[in-house]
Amino acid sequence: MKTVLFIFLSFIGLAYAPDSQAQKTAVHWYLPTMSLEEAGRLKGYDLIMVDPELVFNNRESLNVLRADNPRLKIYCYFNAVEWFNPMWPDKPWSKNIVAFLDKKDEWFLKGKDGRRLTFWTGMQTMNCRPDCPKLPVYSENKKISYIEFITDRFINDILKEYRFDGVIMDNLWNKIHWLGKYGVNKSGFDYGSLPDKDSTALNRLWKQGMDYSLNEIKKFGGPDFVIIGNPGHLSYPQCSGKMFENFPEIYLNEADTLYQAWYENLNNASAFKGPCIFNACADNYFFTLCSTMLLDNVYFSYLQNTKYESKYDLELGRSLALAQADNGLYRRAYEKGIVFVDPLFKKAWIIYNDGSERRE
Repeated sequence: MKTVLFIFLSFIGLAYAPDSQAQKTAVHWYLPTMSLEEAGRLKGYDLIMVDPELVFNNRESLNVLRADNPRLKIYCYFNAVEWFNPMWPDKPWSKNIVAFLDKKDEWFLKGKDGRRLTFWTGMQTMNCRPDCPKLPVYSENKKISYIEFITDRFINDILKEYRFDGVIMDNLWNKIHWLGKYGVNKSGFDYGSLPDKDSTALNRLWKQGMDYSLNEIKKFGGPDFVIIGNPGHLSYPQCSGKMFENFPEIYLNEADTLYQAWYENLNNASAFKGPCIFNACADNYFFTLCSTMLLDNVYFSYLQNTKYESKYDLELGRSLALAQADNGLYRRAYEKGIVFVDPLFKKAWIIYNDGSERRE
């Protein structure tokens, strides 16, 4: 663990910017609709990540959010890997996509039993490899793979329709071999006529497909366009930052305890220059919130589709120094107080300059 501590402290130094915004909050709004009343309850967030369907269902709500806060960042959610099937009726764009995909059965990942593979309940996973069967889409003379198709549709149907500041790309896995026997999938991958049989080649080609999609989105968005990947591993340099779901996220290394995962999450987040997100679980929002204050590039978020609450505002002002460590206890000084985080006992607290404290 001493090595981990050293890496974490060195990365904190690289992430420090004394004039940066002290505290950042974000919300994952993954519902396909957002009324004006619901949009009003999101006032206070610095970053809002939204379902692509809002471009068609409630664009006015997005415009109102921008008008209320010119500094607000709005990112669009994109999951190229899996689709609900059947699709929810209030998601017209996704519904049309799934109806089309159902006619392209060769594009779905399948098990040796012939069934389409599943990751999230109710969803079916797609073959994002570049050597996925190429099928006619726009004309009989031009055949393309699934990842080419869905990336093209996302750019042309969604990103060209609304001025997003970035994209959060879900299920940006760097390996796929594990899915063949994950959850309800019992039979393993059906490789069919594909040439490779080993997991190394499978993962390499999978990553090439993800690289293609990221590169095309980045090319469209330009140098300042932000891409956040989920989960929070260090793969895919096209990403400006990463999302750490259910912080501290153990999926980076499933051998980790939550205590070890905290260090790994902080290390990885500090390796990125762009925004990262620590998404709190229901039982650790204050611990997660204080952990975000140790780095300058990390946003705090809580579950999904949640209104902004005044308790998220720690009222600390700007940072005065880098985070410091003493026997496993981390602290960072701000204009109005000091944040303390104890990852071993999963505790955090704040001592303000006037002597008052906040513990939850």
